[in-house]
Amino acid sequence: MKPNIGENIKKLRAEKQVTQEQLAEHLCISYQAVSKWENSVTTPDIFLLPAIAEYFEVPIDELFKVNMKGYKNKAQRLLAIYEYTHKKEDFERADAEYEKLFAENKADGADMRFYGVLNEYHSYALAKKSEELYKQAIDLGIETEGQLIYLLSRTGRNEENIATWKEKLKNDPENIRNWRLLAESYEYANIYEKALEIIKKALEKFPDDAGLLYQCGDICKFYCKFDEAIDYYKKSIEQDSDMGSSYYGIAIAYQCMKKYKESIKAWEDVIAYLEKKGLLVETEWPRREIAILQGLLNQ
Repeated sequence: MKPNIGENIKKLRAEKQVTQEQLAEHLCISYQAVSKWENSVTTPDIFLLPAIAEYFEVPIDELFKVNMKGYKNKAQRLLAIYEYTHKKEDFERADAEYEKLFAENKADGADMRFYGVLNEYHSYALAKKSEELYKQAIDLGIETEGQLIYLLSRTGRNEENIATWKEKLKNDPENIRNWRLLAESYEYANIYEKALEIIKKALEKFPDDAGLLYQCGDICKFYCKFDEAIDYYKKSIEQDSDMGSSYYGIAIAYQCMKKYKESIKAWEDVIAYLEKKGLLVETEWPRREIAILQGLLNQ
C-alpha cells in the first residue's frame, strides 16, 4: 500500500482544527492546491514538505506513513519530533508542553507514560553526551576514567568496561590505575569476588598504595569482613593521612559490628580530619551519628 500524503495532511489538519484556507495561507499557496492534495489529485512540492511538517509539528517522515494515526495532543506530536531529531531544543519544546498539560490538570495516564518516554529518550542523549565529554577529557590527560566506567555501568555496559580494562592491564601491568579501574569495573558489575581478587593481586605489586588499600577495605566491608576492612582502612591512612574516605570506612565498619564505643571514637577521628581540612559544615553528619550511638549505649 502506497502512502497517501494528502490523506495524512487532511488528518493532521483536522487534528489541528484548521481549514484548507488557513493551511494554504500559511504556506503562501492557494486553498485549491491543498484540496487537490487531500483528494489525491496532486502531491505537495518537495520543497514544501519541511514547512508542512513544521506547521503540523511532526517529523517529515510522518507525512509519508501508511495509515498514519493522529496524535492525542500537541505534546505527543512534539515527542515524535524529538524522537526523530534528538535535538535539545525539541526536547525542551516537548517538555514544556507536557509541563503545561500537568499544570492545567489535563494530563491522563497515557500522557504520564509518554512524558516518561520523552525523559527516557533524553536521558540516553545526555548519557551519550557525557560519554563523549569524558572521553575528550581523558584524551586531554584528565583522569576521568572512573566517571566513564560508572556511566557505562549505569547504561548496562559492564562487559565493555571489564573487557576494556582487562586489555589495558594486560598491555601495561605496571600502571597501577589499570589494576584499580579493572577492579572498579567488576565492582560496578556487582562481581565483588573478582574485584577483591584483582585488588589483592595489585597489592602484591604495590603493597604501600593507599588507594588500593582503601579499595580493598571497601570490598571487604561489602562482604561483612569488617575486621579485615578496618585493617585495610588503617593501613591506607598510615600510607596517606589524607585518605578521608578511610576514616569514614572505619567508623561505619565499627557501627555495622555494633561496636558503638569504637565507632564513636572513629567518628570523632572523622570530625578531627574534617576540621583540619576546614570542612566544618561536613561535620554535621558525624556529629549526628555520634549522638545516635551515644543513645544506643545509654539504653
